[in-house]
Formats: sequence, C-alpha cells, structure tokens
Amino acid sequence: MNCLQRLRRQGKARSHKQLRHTAGQGGLMKYIKMLGLLAVAATALMAFAGTAAATTLTSPANQVYTSTIEASAGSTSLHNTSLEQTVTCKSSSVKGTVEQHGESVTAGGAVSTLHFNECGDDTVTVVNKGSLLIHSNGEVTSTGAEITIKEGSTGIACTYKTSGTKIGTFTESSTTGGTAVLDIASSTIPREGDSIFCGTKGQWTGTYTVTNPDFLDLD
Repeated sequence: MNCLQRLRRQGKARSHKQLRHTAGQGGLMKYIKMLGLLAVAATALMAFAGTAAATTLTSPANQVYTSTIEASAGSTSLHNTSLEQTVTCKSSSVKGTVEQHGESVTAGGAVSTLHFNECGDDTVTVVNKGSLLIHSNGEVTSTGAEITIKEGSTGIACTYKTSGTKIGTFTESSTTGGTAVLDIASSTIPREGDSIFCGTKGQWTGTYTVTNPDFLDLD
C-alpha cells in the first residue's frame, strides 16, 4: 500500500469517527431535551391536580370554616322512576360537619342528620346518612347515603344508595346575596336491591337553604 492510499484510509476512518461522535451528541441532546419536556409536563399536571380539586368553605368571607353546616328544605320529593310514583314530604333537613378541606383536598364531611318529615301515607327511612363533598365547580356528591321509600298505597319498599353520586349544586352566599343554597334537581340515585318494581334508580328533588352558618362561600 502506498502512502497516498494509507492517507485516504486514515482520512475515511477519521470521518466515520467524527460522524459517529456527532450522531451520538445529537442523540444525547435529543434525550436531554425530551427529559426536560417530560419534567415540565409532569410539573404542570401536578399543579393542575393540586388546584383542580382543592376547595375551602369560608364564613365569614375569607375566613376558613370547619364547623357545623345545617340546611333545610320545604317540599321534597323522592320519585320511583319505574312505577312512576312520587313520595312527597313537606320538609327535610340535613346536618354535617366539615372534616376535610384545603390544598389538594375537596371540602366535605360526614352527614350526622338527614330527615324527611310529614310524608303523608308514605314512609321514608334513612338507613345510612353517608357523606358529602362540595367540589370546586359547586358540584355536590354523596357517598354511602341509603334511603328506603315505602309507597303507602302499594306497600312496595325501594332502597336507593349513593356512591360518589352527583346529587346537586351548591350556590354560595356571594352569588345568592344571602344564605347559601343546595339545589337537588331530580338527582338520580342508584337502586340497592329490593323489589324488581323499584327499577334501577330513583330521583330526589328539593331545594335546601343553608340555615347555619348564615353566610357560606366556596373558595
């Protein structure tokens, strides 16, 4: 092999090495950029998750409230969607205590009192009171509430139970200009066992006005 050929081979070898080095650097840079983008995305998702669910109840305005909440309603109805029969009670009341709230937490707590009064010949029995959550968009969900309604004329008893079930919407005092309100507008409650005549779900309708505290906001 003459000198010219050796120089050409050495030149090619150096060129290939440089190309591999450049390609390696390019791949490394792409990898680093990808890691950076993933880190930014993860941070954004964590921030979103932390703020989306976080709710705090305040009373008076801007002061965190963690005590008892009481609400009452006038005419309240529980409707059997299968038999198309409605049990109407002249009044209803609910009471509970705020047990959780704050950063990355949805405000809520266990219900200590749930009554349906003066329901005529029909009977409403609260088997379990469950718990309530008030979400950042004002949506109210119930878990573990179990209610049995017995229609007087037929004697058929149907039990309905909530499980993360949306039951209504909370409107704060700053919006109503007075007391806060929980609107339960034909909320659909899944059936729990009992007669086939009970269908798969029932409906609960009523407007509950918060009586304690007299001012309640959602932050």
